[in-house]
Amino acid sequence: MIKKYCHQLFIGFTLLLIATTHQLALAGGPFSDEFNDYADLLNNNTTAWSVLGAEINDSRALSLSIDQGALTVEPEIFAMNAWFEDQYGPLVYQNVSGNFAVAIALSVTQSTDPEQPADLGFNAGGFVIRDANGSHNGDENWVMYNMGGQGQNGVTYAREMKKTVNSVSNLYLTEQVGVDEYLLACRVGHVFYFYYWADAIGAWRQETFYNQFDVDGANTTTWRNSGSVTAEINVPAVGQSSPMHFDHAGMPDTVQLGIMGHSWQNGDNGLLARFDFIRFAPSIPQSQNDCTQAFLTIDELIFADDFE
Repeated sequence: MIKKYCHQLFIGFTLLLIATTHQLALAGGPFSDEFNDYADLLNNNTTAWSVLGAEINDSRALSLSIDQGALTVEPEIFAMNAWFEDQYGPLVYQNVSGNFAVAIALSVTQSTDPEQPADLGFNAGGFVIRDANGSHNGDENWVMYNMGGQGQNGVTYAREMKKTVNSVSNLYLTEQVGVDEYLLACRVGHVFYFYYWADAIGAWRQETFYNQFDVDGANTTTWRNSGSVTAEINVPAVGQSSPMHFDHAGMPDTVQLGIMGHSWQNGDNGLLARFDFIRFAPSIPQSQNDCTQAFLTIDELIFADDFE
């Protein structure tokens, strides 16, 4: 009887979630998605999501689909099919206004063998949060938070923060352990904060610039390409660390908040970015302290599979 009740409760919660998501989508507000329904976003997009470039057949993806509880992005394989300066890759997005906190569960692997990590060469998946006024012609403004095969300085798999101002991109890479992760992006005013779920401490950890700093027993150094548009980030002394955030006053109030998979330089193995959910905090964050409050425990409840 208890199992039956729990099962009914779970079904009721799921239906409520789907209904609430549908209502929010119709209202144009930020909507969460558990990706429970089937959809082909390239050929017959019946969802509330938009696909960048779909109207001019420039989605830059081999497949964009929702199936078996996940949204998957498989980018086309050609040089620089990725987000850097004026270059861009696939993006599935919704329009979001004002402050927000949003979390995703994702994995980034080879498309030919989803058990293997993505190849090096900046093959990654995650968030892109973008000014829709950009035309890929010296006027791009966005921030990115992702992970994938993007090794530098001896690192082979990394999380990436990237800020682009008028098509000038600064990026920061920090070693990532594993091909599965929870990532969180938070906007308060014109400041963007980023967090990942650190299993070693069982909590969210803000992205931080490390300079030969011990992170969970590993000597860690963050790599960057430049600091020309990220004066807000301080480079710490050797043996020290400094939390990172992006201050991007050029971003409008309403942005394209998207999830993506991209491939800057790839071979025959391809890339598969899989998203198990995207969830927005129900309360609008008013300060950085609010960014993670709605996601202090993020794992879904797991029910036994023998309900009767």
